[in-house]
Amino acid sequence: MRNDKDQGAPSMLLRRFWVIGAGRFGQIAVKRVLRHFPQAHITVVDREPLVPAGDRVTMVRAEGVEWLVNALQEEGRAVDMVVPAIPSHVAYEWMVQHLKRQFTILPLEPDDHLLSRLPHPIRGSAGRIYVSHADFICPDSCAEPENICTHTGKPRPRDLFRLLADLDTVKVQPVVLRSFQLLPGVGGLYPHHLQRALDSVIAHQRQPLMIATACRCHGVLDLIRLHD
Repeated sequence: MRNDKDQGAPSMLLRRFWVIGAGRFGQIAVKRVLRHFPQAHITVVDREPLVPAGDRVTMVRAEGVEWLVNALQEEGRAVDMVVPAIPSHVAYEWMVQHLKRQFTILPLEPDDHLLSRLPHPIRGSAGRIYVSHADFICPDSCAEPENICTHTGKPRPRDLFRLLADLDTVKVQPVVLRSFQLLPGVGGLYPHHLQRALDSVIAHQRQPLMIATACRCHGVLDLIRLHD
């Protein structure tokens, strides 16, 4: 399952952004969105004390994922794009907050066959794997061109979000969210894609699951099994 079929590059008409995290990458996102989206209003969520940054930016002191869970459930809290900017798998952690109300969530360790299918996999904790087509540090100014790698100038490998979604020979059900390139160095998620991915996870609750977020080159995935 993947969520990229009905939506191409983000429209410049987007206006409402939620940036989850006010660290280095969150600050980069705010500056670039304000510069390139003239009508944008940005809500920035972080646990640390925050300084107001103008009438187009609203600062919220809160834990990012918990705030996102509540904000997406509130009527009238519309948003066009969610920009994860914390060192966590935001989409997965958002799903966990919903899933734990109904299920016990058990992390799964990846087997060698799965790892062999992934580009440059790095194991994290509790069933998490980081993957990337790059074996170098990418510039944060990369505009993610479709066919050519910004850094090497060589043809780009297959889009990582497509590669992960099509892993149909491994014994897990892939549920993949595409991180869309908003601007160079800034990626975002459509909120309705989050809900659709959660619905897919629940529909496949009897199977081992691979929940992933990925752009063209980089991704993070969590392997889990759900129990009633």
